[in-house]
Amino acid sequence: MRRTVALLTVLLAAGCSAPPPPGTDGDLTDGWATPSTPAPFRPAAGRCHETLATTAPLDEYRPVDCAELHVSETFHVGTPADADVAPAAGTPGAKAAYRECSDAATGFLGAGWREARVAVQVVWPTRAGWAGGARWFRCDVTTADLDGQSRTSRTGSLAGELSHPSPLRLACFDPKVDGGTVTAMTAVPCNTAHRAEFAGLWNAPDISYSKLESDTERSAAACRGTIARFAALPDDSDLQYRSGWISYNPTRSEWLSGERRVRCFIYFAERTFSRSLRNAGPGTLPIR
Repeated sequence: MRRTVALLTVLLAAGCSAPPPPGTDGDLTDGWATPSTPAPFRPAAGRCHETLATTAPLDEYRPVDCAELHVSETFHVGTPADADVAPAAGTPGAKAAYRECSDAATGFLGAGWREARVAVQVVWPTRAGWAGGARWFRCDVTTADLDGQSRTSRTGSLAGELSHPSPLRLACFDPKVDGGTVTAMTAVPCNTAHRAEFAGLWNAPDISYSKLESDTERSAAACRGTIARFAALPDDSDLQYRSGWISYNPTRSEWLSGERRVRCFIYFAERTFSRSLRNAGPGTLPIR
């Protein structure tokens, strides 16, 4: 028994004094990289999506290639100020994000997006994502009708779409009017018969949305001035006898985000034109 114990002691001592394997220093307590802190998920620009949303749960993030059929496209990802929760609609933080997205959209599309049948949407992390450290907002663009409601699917990126002639640019339309309400505005080529044409924008004051909707006199005066500049007409009390007008306000959610543009269209109940009325002048549009 003593010989066995002595032999084991010798073997253990020999093992401890053996040189370390090649490529090692024999020290198991150093040389290990410190594990990095997991970074919260952050979406990427240049990806397209099958829907348009206001929040983006991580488990529903399934972007598609923009060559495939899609509804919206992420063109910019911003970083908001740190806060306990994501900014609520109508707050300064939410409005700042919308301004950043709006400015970035002009560069992405190649021209002012407010003069085209497109809409800009800010997409936020969910409450759970924000609590987990997500600090981003997504800027998505989609094609939309003049009411800003209908979202249509498309293929291909919208990058640079407005830097050249595009069917998305606001131009001439064939409106359907029921009483005093426009029920449809169908885009048509300006060299075909039409009764309405986009004349330009005016910026509404910072009033309540209900006041904007109800104050038709304000909209009439502002759109008539826009039409006068567009068609090279005198901006006077006789303008109402030369043409009518149609206006489209921002959606309620756009207004809450800080959007103040109103789109104005020159309109005729009975007359049709097969040309643009830009700089048409009083000879083409006489008092009637």
